[in-house]
Amino acid sequence: MEYELTDTHCHILPGLDDGSLNMEETLQVLREAERQNVGRMIVTPHFYPGKYEPGGGAVAAGTRKLQEICRREGIAIELYAGQECYYCSELAGWLEEGKVLTLAGSRYVLVEFDPGCPYSQLRQGVGWLQQAGYVPVLAHFERYACLRDGERLGEIKSHGCLLQMNFDTLLFKDRWFHRNPWRELLKTGAVDLLGSDCHGTHFRPLQIERAMEWLESQVDPGLLRQILETNVNKILRDE
Repeated sequence: MEYELTDTHCHILPGLDDGSLNMEETLQVLREAERQNVGRMIVTPHFYPGKYEPGGGAVAAGTRKLQEICRREGIAIELYAGQECYYCSELAGWLEEGKVLTLAGSRYVLVEFDPGCPYSQLRQGVGWLQQAGYVPVLAHFERYACLRDGERLGEIKSHGCLLQMNFDTLLFKDRWFHRNPWRELLKTGAVDLLGSDCHGTHFRPLQIERAMEWLESQVDPGLLRQILETNVNKILRDE
């Protein structure tokens, strides 16, 4: 079965964060993405106060420029601008001002926290974004120790937060039991979106093709289409 693949989380705009180092590396990633049947990518450079602070205007302009280069190079991938935003109390205001970007100009916000943050902090931050009119998309949610409790995961989803998992998480195995608990969680419908979190060819390269081999063989086709297409299209249409 064919699926329209979209990478919802990647760091391929060169020189803006710890992702692609230069345009040559970016084009290598894009060509590899096309080979792995990816048709759309939401580019999401970090916004991390005091560390990586590319402005929303610079990200949008960089995305437009990269799209033009793709067309010249014959790379058939549609690009959308966004950012992965490290949560802080000023975030909602910065989003409103356009200092940082939502995903593809929608009300959906890719947000991350410190992996060791307490659940109360994560829940409060997600709640404040929702009160400001945004839909939080929790980046690589599988990293948060506080969400290993299934009840907390259910609670945060019940309040409208979406969960993004990295494709390569599906390839990891427990060192002792050779199993992957995240695969079973995905099968339950808990995961809303998948993204590569690719940082170029030098760090966390694309492994979408390998992950898709498992997904297509083990996951209900209807659920998989929901994750890969329906949920992504809601973001792109701001539904």
